[in-house]
Amino acid sequence: MITRRAWVCHSLLIVLLCFAAAGCNVIRITLNSPISPDDVAFIESGKTTLSDVIIKLGAPDSITDSYLGVVATYRFLDMKYSRVNFGWLVKPWSPVDPDLIVSRTGFGVDAFELFCDQNWVVTHQSFLRQLSGPRFNPYPF
Repeated sequence: MITRRAWVCHSLLIVLLCFAAAGCNVIRITLNSPISPDDVAFIESGKTTLSDVIIKLGAPDSITDSYLGVVATYRFLDMKYSRVNFGWLVKPWSPVDPDLIVSRTGFGVDAFELFCDQNWVVTHQSFLRQLSGPRFNPYPF
């Protein structure tokens, strides 16, 4: 049998957890269609043309001229952004709204690059991944 004191403690713990969860949010951010190694497995260096790639992946985001050919770049991003505002917990009792946020920031866009020779045949391909910084940045510190 649960005593009244244990019931009150459990209820208070549940209420505090609900308050803490109210200060959290998670957002998924997607930019363009993410490209995986399976999506580009059909590309053979020296055989596949840029027009074959465009038929499968669509138009690249940019095409840059170089002295040996062109570089086609596909940019994409697929990430989750989460944030916890610990200052939200003291908001009912404080005259100020302290914004103590823990979040993962540092947007960077992934890219897939193709180097094509002067005949528009793919000679090199590579993925460029964003550099991941620190996992969490406490603000306002």
